[in-house]
Amino acid sequence: MGIMRVFKIFFLLLFVSVFGFSQDLNQNSKSSSVIEFIEHKVKRKQTLFTISNLYDVPIDLIKKYNPSIKGDKISKKMVLKIPFITTVVLEESIKKVVEEVLVSTKTNQNLLDSIPKKKSIKFGFIAPFNLNKIEIDSIENTKKYLEKLNLTTLSLDFYSGVLTALKAVKKTGIKTHIDTYDNKNSFLEIDNISKSKSINNYDFILGPLIPRNINRLSSNLKDSKVPIISPLTSKKIEINKNVFQSIPSIESQRELMYNHVDSLITIDPDPCVMIIYDKSTEKVKEKLLKRFPYAELIDTDLTMGLVDPDITDSLLVEKKNNLVFLESQNLNIITSVSSLLNSQISKDRNINLFSSYRSETYENENISYQHLGNLKFTYPSYFFPNYGDELNELNELFIEDFGKLPNKIAIRGYEIALDLILRTAHRKKLIKSVDLGETKYYQNRFNYKNKEQGYINESILLIKHDNLEVLEISSVK
Repeated sequence: MGIMRVFKIFFLLLFVSVFGFSQDLNQNSKSSSVIEFIEHKVKRKQTLFTISNLYDVPIDLIKKYNPSIKGDKISKKMVLKIPFITTVVLEESIKKVVEEVLVSTKTNQNLLDSIPKKKSIKFGFIAPFNLNKIEIDSIENTKKYLEKLNLTTLSLDFYSGVLTALKAVKKTGIKTHIDTYDNKNSFLEIDNISKSKSINNYDFILGPLIPRNINRLSSNLKDSKVPIISPLTSKKIEINKNVFQSIPSIESQRELMYNHVDSLITIDPDPCVMIIYDKSTEKVKEKLLKRFPYAELIDTDLTMGLVDPDITDSLLVEKKNNLVFLESQNLNIITSVSSLLNSQISKDRNINLFSSYRSETYENENISYQHLGNLKFTYPSYFFPNYGDELNELNELFIEDFGKLPNKIAIRGYEIALDLILRTAHRKKLIKSVDLGETKYYQNRFNYKNKEQGYINESILLIKHDNLEVLEISSVK
């Protein structure tokens, strides 16, 4: 019965605290400037210098709007008004001015440092835990089941991140209540959850995890005002007015790569280009051919998934940049091509590997990160694979509660739950938080834009492997 006790603990109602946000807008219609204030609660060891750097606001300006500061001394828990001054076009309406000022001044702000407007948040979490498939009376079978990568382990990893987010905001002053639902990957369960009396009382609903289940829930609740957040898929879902897709679409990720390629062409208009593709990426091949009409093509469907080393060796040249686009998500092809190209790098022949979309396949242990680093592998991504010292504090929380380090899914659960709670706390309603601009965490970023009827996260990074380092690089968007 130990496993059952674990699940009972998982489903306990949790009450936590969260930081928030407060702002005042002072606008003179005869002036071309808008002054906005963010309230900042001074933390232990913070100085005027560190706060000035945090918000990129001069110390003198902070002191001007905080006459209680004597000299340069500030104390813990003191609340400071941090001013932002932004020049705007006089002819624009006040509404547009306010929206633009909020976007320009809130980009990448740490919401944990702000004071909330809403101090009680209630949300629902829906995932296919499939607890009915777990044999509670058989510890050995349960252990084997939970060791496999399946919907249950995926849900539990993600849920561990959500619970850790609640713990992380416990000291910040907001009461947070979570109701957890096991939808069992069943339309019938989704329909039953949709009929729950409390479903329309949530500030937001996180989940379900799978596109078809999200579509079912959003269809059932299409007349509801409760935001529904799709947490883990980049595949196209039905975007209703209350749906948030938190992972940018594959198409938008590819568009960023195309823009990056265009910027490379301006620097080097005559590289040697090879495109390795299959049936699923025919359209990608055509878009790349418009930019590199003389590119060499290798269709892996015609070669039975094999790439002849003699062919690549003859196509790649010395004294020029060799750009290879690997547009396949087949594990065997990715493994063999990255190994092959790595072996063909020489002192006089550099090879740069690109992909317009990096799927989960690239996280397979059979793909050498050393090879990707040697090939300066570059790709668009919705998250930054950061597992450095910055994660130490978060790692400690997971080890304390779950006895292991968080994986990518757990970190995703932590960061999206944290972001949704803080956004709701700062704007009272999640939909109103769109004007906050981009928020940034250890791995994930969120910048929701209104698309069609719903909202889609447009934060996409361009990632580059460089030897054993992984870097974010800038590109023309």
